Amino acid sequence: MKSTKSYLGLVFCMGFAAGMPAGAQEAPRGSITIDRIADVKYPTEPAWSPDGQTVAFLWDAAGKQDLYMARPGSAPVALTDFPVDPDILTSNISRFEWTSPTDIVFGKDDGLWTVSTTTHKPVRLAGYQGVTAFSLSNDRTQIAYIHQGQVWVGSLAGKTQRQLTRFSDGARVAGPSFSLDNNFVAFTTTLFSDLPEPMPYNGNRLIAIRSRTWGQKLGIVSVFSGDPVLIPTTEGGGGGAAGARIQWAAGPVVVHQEFSPDRKTREIVETTVKGMSRTIWKDFDPLWWSLADGPRTVTSPDGKSIAFMSDRTGWAHLYVIPADATNETQAKQLGKGDFGDGYANWSHDSKSIVFAHSEPGNQQERFLAIADAATGTVKQVVTARGVNRDAVFSLDDTKLTYLRSAVEHPQEVYTVGVAAGSKPVRLSDSLPEGLNPADLTAPVGVHYPSRKDQKPVPATLMVNKNLDKTTKHPAIIWIHGSGADQNYLAWHPGSYRMYYGICEYFAQQGYVILTPDYRGSSGHSREWTTGTFDDLGGGETDDVNAGAEYLKTLPYVDPDRIGVWGLSYGGFMTLQSIIRAPKLYAAAIDVAGVGDWETYTTGNSAILGRLGSTPVSDPGEYDRSAPVRHLDKIERPLMILQGTNDTNVPLWETLKVVDQLEKLGKPFDMAFYPGEIHFFRRAFVLRDAWRRSDAFFYQYLVAPTVPVKSSDATPPDKIDSSRPILAVAKKQ
Repeated sequence: MKSTKSYLGLVFCMGFAAGMPAGAQEAPRGSITIDRIADVKYPTEPAWSPDGQTVAFLWDAAGKQDLYMARPGSAPVALTDFPVDPDILTSNISRFEWTSPTDIVFGKDDGLWTVSTTTHKPVRLAGYQGVTAFSLSNDRTQIAYIHQGQVWVGSLAGKTQRQLTRFSDGARVAGPSFSLDNNFVAFTTTLFSDLPEPMPYNGNRLIAIRSRTWGQKLGIVSVFSGDPVLIPTTEGGGGGAAGARIQWAAGPVVVHQEFSPDRKTREIVETTVKGMSRTIWKDFDPLWWSLADGPRTVTSPDGKSIAFMSDRTGWAHLYVIPADATNETQAKQLGKGDFGDGYANWSHDSKSIVFAHSEPGNQQERFLAIADAATGTVKQVVTARGVNRDAVFSLDDTKLTYLRSAVEHPQEVYTVGVAAGSKPVRLSDSLPEGLNPADLTAPVGVHYPSRKDQKPVPATLMVNKNLDKTTKHPAIIWIHGSGADQNYLAWHPGSYRMYYGICEYFAQQGYVILTPDYRGSSGHSREWTTGTFDDLGGGETDDVNAGAEYLKTLPYVDPDRIGVWGLSYGGFMTLQSIIRAPKLYAAAIDVAGVGDWETYTTGNSAILGRLGSTPVSDPGEYDRSAPVRHLDKIERPLMILQGTNDTNVPLWETLKVVDQLEKLGKPFDMAFYPGEIHFFRRAFVLRDAWRRSDAFFYQYLVAPTVPVKSSDATPPDKIDSSRPILAVAKKQ
């Protein structure tokens, strides 16, 4: 294997090119540049001050995360400006909470800090070093926190602290949360061990570590005295609530979700402070419980009601049930229709619930509505096109702050009044200077028939307004990750936002971009979301590959110049796509894709539920869905990108793929990014990865004058994989 030195560390390359792919990219055709895309900022967790005058939020600038405040009509003001770690060039704030109308407490570097909106000078809270998690009591006078693996409580005003637990089993303790009366603290404990992962193909000089967890329990302890109550649990009590905070209801009882080992059953459970549990709602899916896109379970501030999502009607909808319910019939369905709900939050008077929803026939946008918990009446609040979600009421319940992404901008912080006719106000601006929103391409919704069963596959299509449709152009299919994410008719609001940005760049450069919501994607009907069960990498890959055939029907797309790429589950799908249809694509990029589910699923019950089997009960499925076992079928140029600090898809998954490609003599390009996480967060990594991707696609989709012919409609099972690797002809 050849290797070259780059400013990111060692970049390993083999086959088609050494270092950066040889094809020279075109100059940007507009204001969207790779440098600017890498500098797009990302705001999250907006929260109102107690007086409802100020919104605080975290703002990430490609690895440098700081706390900001904003008021309608004024520009955001930085409350912190921490330097990045000189080795990894990141700076993180773990969470924050308002303690008064002018003061905020937040976590950073295993300690607690406080900052005032008047002085903007953060200072450490004395006596709170080594704190890994915290939350405030409902009256904002006490703090529950984790210190050296134990639960503590403290007084913010009196500077006094008290230890509540004394665990000796080495369990990881997390998520402290006060009961409504402030007399109890709930938390989770998890046993864990970091064990070396055997990689015999890698020699004995580099060891991968797998963190194995087990024995998760829900803990409840009194702030006065006594031993904690520990209950075995599968989800620990978070329920997907805002801030991942454990939910309390009146009683007091902890509200949490439990899943069966096969992930077919989801139960909403209440557990008393004495450890007695009862189920108040149960969902069963004969395939697997697949609810996604903000499936929160949240209790009302007065503790009398519980809002949750269920898809038992075929779509994920908002329900509310009394906390003291004795029968499921006491639940009330608030959302109704062929669309999905998510991201619910209560008003402070416990009368209303704000939530995000799609629309019938439009599952790729989100709008905000408020439901009356008593009457079930629903009124629309934010109807602007885009992705509007994660709304939070002000303390007086007259206003909302929420997150919004649109065609013209990435995710931003907004506010709006709940009264009819209120106009949304934007608080943040995350686009870098020089990037003209007019250059951004609006995705449009399309459908095409799947290779598997002709069912319509929802997707988005990006065609730049300046594209000359009288001639043929290259195209790229982007495959979203997680298996349960989705695409939107706007800037992606979550972890795939940077890939949406680079797709905008590619559209500007003359590529036609297709982003399929293959079966398993969230935001659609339960039938579509569970469609991957017992067929991982099968029908969903047919959905993606049918997208290439759809692109070929467009008169302005060159059928012989279609590329494919994806991250994470999308990287796995990329490998599956070029394995099942070796001649369909001219080039492919796998970013941190899973190579073998047998090694990946160790201890991962969610993926096991989607697979519907274990490597013992159905070894055939694990063989079919393991790209690493079928890499001999690859015939077209492939590039692999991977961060070494990836905890979502560990490095060893890519190393297995690389090792097998080398043994098979398959040419490929590869770049490893030392210290980088799964989603490529740091700007200098994004710039390098996007430049490599740009050059790679240019080389194999634009530069060739005599491209390799693709196999138009040859079924995957009829493709001859015995032919030798074909080279792509280049300009001389």
